[in-house]
Amino acid sequence: MTNFFAQFIFKALTSVFSFVFMLTGMKSGTTGEEIKTPDNFRPILRFVVCSDIHLNGEENQEAAIRFANLFKDMYAYSEGSEYKNLDAVVVAGDFTGGGAEKEYEMYNKIVAENKKEETQLLTILGNHEFIDYRDVDATVGYDVYKKFVNENVDTDVVINGYHFIGVSYDDDGKSFTGKTKWLDERLKLATAEDPTKPVFVYQHPAPFLTVYGSVNWSDFNIRTVLSKYPQVVDFSGHSHYTPSDPRSVWQGEFTAVGAGSLSAFMSNLNYIDGDKDAPGKSGGAWLVECDENGNVSMKLYDIENRMFFGNIDYYFTNLSDSSKRTHNWSKQISRDTAPVFPENSAVSSFVNENGETVLVFPEAKGHYDAEDYKITVSAGMFKNVYEGTVISEYVRATDDDVNVNIGKLASGEYTVKVTAYSPYAAQGETLQGKITIE
Repeated sequence: MTNFFAQFIFKALTSVFSFVFMLTGMKSGTTGEEIKTPDNFRPILRFVVCSDIHLNGEENQEAAIRFANLFKDMYAYSEGSEYKNLDAVVVAGDFTGGGAEKEYEMYNKIVAENKKEETQLLTILGNHEFIDYRDVDATVGYDVYKKFVNENVDTDVVINGYHFIGVSYDDDGKSFTGKTKWLDERLKLATAEDPTKPVFVYQHPAPFLTVYGSVNWSDFNIRTVLSKYPQVVDFSGHSHYTPSDPRSVWQGEFTAVGAGSLSAFMSNLNYIDGDKDAPGKSGGAWLVECDENGNVSMKLYDIENRMFFGNIDYYFTNLSDSSKRTHNWSKQISRDTAPVFPENSAVSSFVNENGETVLVFPEAKGHYDAEDYKITVSAGMFKNVYEGTVISEYVRATDDDVNVNIGKLASGEYTVKVTAYSPYAAQGETLQGKITIE
């Protein structure tokens, strides 16, 4: 019954949030269709945005290997393109696990061994860069950052004519109250140079009530400043919420993009059970390109499988005109359709080496891939032996079947029901079948 009520609340809250998000984006209008990057798009700027690496200082840590691979893979992509440059790598905070010097040393070692001279590294402090110092003096986090990364914790850098404004936390590692004036001043100057050109801003937490995860992993002060500047494209991390979810891209008074995490994607299936790690290994980063006219293209890279998500392609035009948004909340939810399983789909199972039953079924897809599945396994008409909601495979670029470990079951025949839900809580098909445990 817990999952039944959780799904009920999820739908109710989604309706509430839909209304609230719609109100926050009223000025953005509802005109403009979803468009993909055109074949004649010619970038003059290319950069990568990642967040939440969480290095622990060990060279063989999976996060360290992934960060090194990100440089290698993005250089390989660039070299195979007409435009050859990788102009910048943006790291939106939490590149360390706690801010220890050995973690900074590993960060710099990976950068030194993999970054080419033409690529600028743009790094800001997240909350994890302060963790090791909070019990004594959080301001030490600034000192360590300045020693190993940059004397300036906040920066405004121009690359190929485009501003990149990075904002770190205040020296308490928790707030941005001391940063709003500086950010506002930098944005005034940047937008005065060319009011139609995108300005890229990055900080660790999301602006409040924008992207997926910004209900609880966010900052209100940042949002207040950014709302004055429609040409802003903002990148954030912190929540780890998967950027493969369409809610991770939001357009309202400005454009906001969630970068997820290089180490593991997360989700929240119903707003009340808390954040969940996606099953299996996941993680990624955005590849962003911009042309001479201020058009922006974004592709999502799966760092675990080292491939791009084939169905995720964002293309933004007219970014300074908030009446021409193509990805505001109302537009996104209007495109949503109930996920459908492939024709002739079936549920199967196997027993693993630990004696646990694993369900196997294909992914359901609508306009967006299914976000989650509600699963019930019953013995007889009224006896449920398993009931749960699981995150789908949409956190990975591969097209694998879903595998769900439901624990040990006694011998017998069971009925399995799998109901798919979209990211906007549209209930899709229910796949039903029987499995037999010997």
